[in-house]
Amino acid sequence: MLKQADPLSQGAGPTAAQRGRVARFVSACAAFALAAAVFAFDTFSGYESAIAVLYAPVLVLGAVLGGRLVVVVGAIVCSTLAVVSFLATHVGAMDAGNTGRLLVALVAIALTAALLLSRLSLHQARAALSESEQNLRIMADTVPQILWQALPDGRIVYLSRRWMEMTGAPIADGLADDGLAFLNWFHPEEQPTAVEQWTELIREGEPFEFYRRLRITDGSYRWLQLSASPLRTETGQIVKWAGVATDIDEEMRAQLAVRATNQTLEARVAERTAELARSERRYRSAFEQSHVAMLEMDITGVVEALAEARVAGNGDGTGYLMAHPDAFDRCVGALRILDANHAAVQLFGAKDREALLAREGRLMSTRTPEDIDRYYALVDRRETIEAEAELRVMDGRTVKVLFGVSQIAAPDGRCHVLVGMIDVTARDRAQELLLAAQEELARANRAATLGALSASIAHELNQPIGAVMMDAQTAARWLEREPPDLGLAKRALARVAGNAERASGILRRTREQLVKRRRALEPIDLGEVVRSAVALVDRELKGGRARAEVRVAPGLLPVEADRIELQQVIVNLVVNAVQAMRDTPAGERVVRVDVSGGDKRLTVDIEDRGSGIAPEHIGCLFDAFFTTKPGGMGMGLQICRATIESFGGTLVVRNNETAGATFSFTLPAYDGDPS
Repeated sequence: MLKQADPLSQGAGPTAAQRGRVARFVSACAAFALAAAVFAFDTFSGYESAIAVLYAPVLVLGAVLGGRLVVVVGAIVCSTLAVVSFLATHVGAMDAGNTGRLLVALVAIALTAALLLSRLSLHQARAALSESEQNLRIMADTVPQILWQALPDGRIVYLSRRWMEMTGAPIADGLADDGLAFLNWFHPEEQPTAVEQWTELIREGEPFEFYRRLRITDGSYRWLQLSASPLRTETGQIVKWAGVATDIDEEMRAQLAVRATNQTLEARVAERTAELARSERRYRSAFEQSHVAMLEMDITGVVEALAEARVAGNGDGTGYLMAHPDAFDRCVGALRILDANHAAVQLFGAKDREALLAREGRLMSTRTPEDIDRYYALVDRRETIEAEAELRVMDGRTVKVLFGVSQIAAPDGRCHVLVGMIDVTARDRAQELLLAAQEELARANRAATLGALSASIAHELNQPIGAVMMDAQTAARWLEREPPDLGLAKRALARVAGNAERASGILRRTREQLVKRRRALEPIDLGEVVRSAVALVDRELKGGRARAEVRVAPGLLPVEADRIELQQVIVNLVVNAVQAMRDTPAGERVVRVDVSGGDKRLTVDIEDRGSGIAPEHIGCLFDAFFTTKPGGMGMGLQICRATIESFGGTLVVRNNETAGATFSFTLPAYDGDPS
């Protein structure tokens, strides 16, 4: 690109280019003038001498004027002028002396041209060598490694500029101590072995490489890979060493971290094994030994698939993969197992290690937003993941594992992770058995309580029922007389009615004791109670493979009720909704809980997607001892309704238009009046 001349510079004086052109013009004029003068003097002076040798300065001026071509052309022109002058002055009088002088002049011209050409060639060679040295120096100073040279005895004589960039110290510091100062820059723990190894490698005279930590001026250390090769003469004698020092700090630290992780995991495995052995000896129980399974995996394909999903979802990769199961399967199916230990082979139920490495398809059986977010957290922020998941093994079983995932450096630029897995299926199974035992105990306690209550009711009802039977029999006998004694029969039937009313009072009082016992009525947030109640049935939701959706309208007034009793009503209704969806496809099992209302009343709708309630059962669903469940007692819904009514509300049920049923209860809003 041509640059415009600066007007100020033009006014200040001639430029270097202008001065060069002037010098060449002056040289050309001088050469032409000198050649013309020599030709004229040689031709017209009549002086008998080798005047033509004076063409040599013309060639010198030509060399200054141009290059090799100018010298050659000048030599030819000058030789031609000498011959023309000779022929013009010595035609017919050519003798040996004149011819000899011509030959001397031509030889002088030729020798001068040869010397000038040789000098030009030498100058060009020196310029090329200087340019080559400058290019080599630039290349040595720009490569990311430290380039160095050493004498045959190992003393460093050259360090590239990268030494200053990496260590922060001048090159002279590395070349001090007669070329051996660099050995003092190694880590103190490695310095003795580094000096010994350096001396041994130099003595052997073979190409070598070794790894050491180099000190930086800020006091830190970085891992370097030092490699070198000897430069030999044709006889095999070493004239110097040429080497390179490469910064491998990140790779080396990653390898050390993996090694430390393996040692830690091995220690944990040994500790876990010893603990299990002690448990087996102490409790004489048969427990399957848990092993830490280690997998090295290539997730490069997963990284690419996650990026594509994020683009396809306009930034929401999680939502896109949740809405497109096929894309999620392709994403996690891109996992590739590179290496596995023996514990992993056992965990996956594989025949051998090769069979496990050849395994394809998904590892985890779940697909939740939390799972996808973990993948993004791993590839985006390089976090270590620790969580529980269900694992599909090769013999068809599904086991629960506690796993940890961390990224490790890969030399080929791919994305590798180290996965550690511990089988916790037995642990979770034990917890489930414990919870089941607790539930069974609670059920037994409820049954015992109900039995005691039933015995109490039977004891209290025994006398009025016996009196009813006796009065009924007495009335029958009075009516069988001839003629019937209607007066006595009426009195007996009146006693029957009185005893029946007494029995009804006993039942009514028992129910009131259940729902109107001493309670703590207080203003409570209905939305908060609903959320806490749904959280209590999380296990039932997971057991029924269902999920709950809670929606609470904003700005609702509180209600006055007993928190525990109201919470128990919601728990019972949600559990009933989960049980009603046993035959519903797993993906459609949703319990929707809506809390809404106004200034006077608040409503809670608990909707399921089950089979609904038979029309003939809706009218008697809240009756005592009526149930549609096998083994049910028919008391839960009646107690729920009685509880809601005791708070001044109502509880009803209706079938949905599409599928399932909705239990809906309303409560009066708390107006702040203590009365």
